[in-house]
Amino acid sequence: MSLRRSSATLLLMFLLAIEASGAKLELKEKRLGDQIFDFLDKNRDKKITIPEMNSQMMYLEKMANEGGEGDENTEELRRIFRGLKRAAPYLFNLMDQDEDRRLDKQEMKFLDTFEESLNKNGNCRIFVKEVFEILDDDVDDRLDADEILEGTKSNFLLGEIANSMHQFFSLRDSAWELKIHIKRAMRSLWGDELDREGVVEGMKWFDTDGDGYIQWLELADIYNSFGNKFIGMAGEIKRAGPMMGMFGDDRGGEKDKAKDAFQKFAQQSSNVDISGLSGLEF
Repeated sequence: MSLRRSSATLLLMFLLAIEASGAKLELKEKRLGDQIFDFLDKNRDKKITIPEMNSQMMYLEKMANEGGEGDENTEELRRIFRGLKRAAPYLFNLMDQDEDRRLDKQEMKFLDTFEESLNKNGNCRIFVKEVFEILDDDVDDRLDADEILEGTKSNFLLGEIANSMHQFFSLRDSAWELKIHIKRAMRSLWGDELDREGVVEGMKWFDTDGDGYIQWLELADIYNSFGNKFIGMAGEIKRAGPMMGMFGDDRGGEKDKAKDAFQKFAQQSSNVDISGLSGLEF
């Protein structure tokens, strides 16, 4: 069950980060991939490098740390940016299809594909279900630590997950090429050692009732909540062009404007209305 911060939540983090960016945008609404590209392409050479990405992450982290102490919205963004800083390299490598250690606009279109996959009966829902079923060895609609640990070690199971991922998100020419990225994502989720202790610790994020298992219904609830939040945030980001243009200038009064805009975004990001989004149901 390799979908969590390693894919889905990582993308939500990117979406939250793009609004707090220095990108100069037109009023015309852009697709998500284009907006995130404009944010990360610091030197505007139409390529994103890992140093550029790290620099922008550090800028956002700095902005978050300069926010009001005790403010719930700002504290939430701080947690998001800390997670983003840690996990972004995994997503970068996954999206780097030609493996030249740079991302271009075409490669960033994966984010548009992911957004569309969250629609009702979309590919993301099917992929999550298939990964769960691959790992659920005894077919009891729940995963224990041993089943997940086996999934991190078994070349056969990793191959099955890669085949499913390639069917819905063909980020490489073959499923075989995706296996190494799935293994890296698992390390971000279950720990670098991929041992039982790390798996048990990682399961706590999904095991909402604390019974030591990841029930299918628990995972479905997390997916539905995340998917609805993601769609709501995507709408906010697409409407945020004018505000986004206020970020990125660290000089004098512009820095103060950026801080004010950041606080405004923190407030808006906590008020996304997802009450009408009921399509993301298993």
